[in-house]
Amino acid sequence: MKAKPKKARETRVAYRVRTRKARLVKPRAKPRARQPLAVPWAERIAPTDEQLMEWHLWLNEHADELEEKYPGQYLAIWDKRVIASANTRRQLYSLADRVMPQAIHLVTYIPHAHEIAFVPSIFPVEWSQLADAEHDE
Repeated sequence: MKAKPKKARETRVAYRVRTRKARLVKPRAKPRARQPLAVPWAERIAPTDEQLMEWHLWLNEHADELEEKYPGQYLAIWDKRVIASANTRRQLYSLADRVMPQAIHLVTYIPHAHEIAFVPSIFPVEWSQLADAEHDE
C-alpha cells in the first residue's frame, strides 16, 4: 500500500476549520446596568431631624413586635410605618422605591435572636446606682 503524502500544515489547518461542526457559543452575560432612579436623589423628600427622632422612638416602642414579625430582615420606615421589608438591602431599596419613590426612607435591620450580643459590664452594680442617684438630683 502506498502511503499518502503529507499535506502542508496550512492545508491541514484549513481543512480542519472547514470540516468542524459549528459549535453553539453562549454569549457572555452582559453586566446588568443600574436602572436610573425614578426620582433623582436630590429631588427626594428627606425626613426632618424631629421626624427621625419620632420614628426611632416608635421603633423602640414596637421593638418586640418587629423582632417577632421581621427577624433577620431589613425594614424601610416612613411616617412610623413599615413600608417594605426584605432579606437584603438591595431588595429593600428596590421595594421601597416602588412603594414611595419620592422619599428617602429610614432603613433599619432587625436581627435574629442569636445575632444579638450581650456585653457584660465590668463595673459594680453600686456604680450604676450612684450614677442614677446623681442623675435624679
